[in-house]
Amino acid sequence: MNATQRQQIIETRSEPTDRTVRLWCKDQWRDFNVERVPVDALLLNADNRRFAAERTLMESKLGHTLDPENSEDDEISVISILLDAGCDVDGNLVKGVPSRDYELLKSDWMRRKQATPFWIRPDGTVRNGNRRLAMLKRLRLDGITGTEWVEAVVLNPNRPDNIDEHDVFEMEQREQLTEDFKVRYTDMNLLLTLRQAAIDSSIDWFDPESIVRVAGELQEVAGGSQSYATIQLRAIKYMDAYLADADATGQYHKLLRQVERFRDIGKIMSWVEEDYPDDLTDMLQLMFAAVRAGNPHGDIRVIRKMFLEERDRYERLVIQVAQDEQEWEQSGARGISDPDLSSDLDEEEYEDESEQATPIQTPGYPQEQVKRRIKNAIDGYEASQLEVVDTLEQIISRVRILDSASERLSETLRGPRGNEAKSMLSEIIDWADGTKGMY
Repeated sequence: MNATQRQQIIETRSEPTDRTVRLWCKDQWRDFNVERVPVDALLLNADNRRFAAERTLMESKLGHTLDPENSEDDEISVISILLDAGCDVDGNLVKGVPSRDYELLKSDWMRRKQATPFWIRPDGTVRNGNRRLAMLKRLRLDGITGTEWVEAVVLNPNRPDNIDEHDVFEMEQREQLTEDFKVRYTDMNLLLTLRQAAIDSSIDWFDPESIVRVAGELQEVAGGSQSYATIQLRAIKYMDAYLADADATGQYHKLLRQVERFRDIGKIMSWVEEDYPDDLTDMLQLMFAAVRAGNPHGDIRVIRKMFLEERDRYERLVIQVAQDEQEWEQSGARGISDPDLSSDLDEEEYEDESEQATPIQTPGYPQEQVKRRIKNAIDGYEASQLEVVDTLEQIISRVRILDSASERLSETLRGPRGNEAKSMLSEIIDWADGTKGMY
């Protein structure tokens, strides 16, 4: 069914109700008539921002753009992305397991039916109520009756309403402030929504004052705080830079579950840009290396402290990581593998991103080597903050580990990193010999 056919059905078969709903639109409260419309005339909004990153990931795996208007398989796939957890591609379909949010939504509908009207365009495209429509379509596929009609308000872009896309966007953000059974934007999808709004506000990503200005204009989209909106915009700036560096411009789905790292990078880089501009390039390269290596955002925060308090250690780390990356850089390898979300059976685990978030997979990158390099530098920095006796206790503890694993030590000395291990042992022995005269 095409747009013209759907619009004709809505115009001829919809039934008026005696209800109106009051919505904030065009900077004022307006009353909209509520109509009963047939579910068959409604179209899932595949461009809905609340699941944009997940949809793009599945489209990448399927090899085509999802088109629920013209493909039954694609409609089933969109329903799964909206309602299921652990989604992955199976043949021509996206499949998952019903999420807890879906079960709650279904239970509430079966008990209370419809609490608030859908928002739709004249052609039946849903602008508010996407998940509810997906639920109804799934219930109908399962043979459950009583799902043939819903209440809706029609947001007309033409006269008399003149509600354009910008108006709908602002209405959606206002509505997002009320939770009910609505799924909030995930971190990534909120950023993508904010990014588009910032572009519409003529942001200059390379002008710190422009970022702050736009953050003030969009603070309600980001939870009502200008400072938090600024953090979000800076995260977007460095996500874009990271994707460009990886020859993956615009492929935000590849950074799912990584947003917290980029929030920290944005905070650190804005500070370096203002106070230490000569160190900007080295810091950015090290930040991106930490992301590629899979170091958690806690490590990224410690790097900032190391930069401030132990500059020599920080500069050694920059040089060592550059050496670790040299072969990868010379190979010209770029790109990012798609993340695997099929094991994310409980999406609530990711409302606040875990330190255990799956690292980005960069083909050919020396991930373990760089991760270990950064971890060891952080370990050294944190040890330097201890009292002397506590440091000695840690030394003894680690020597005992080596003493109880002498076979592993021997294997390491004979292995590919043997020379590196021998050099470190010599340094330890020299240090021990040098301290004998102190007691």
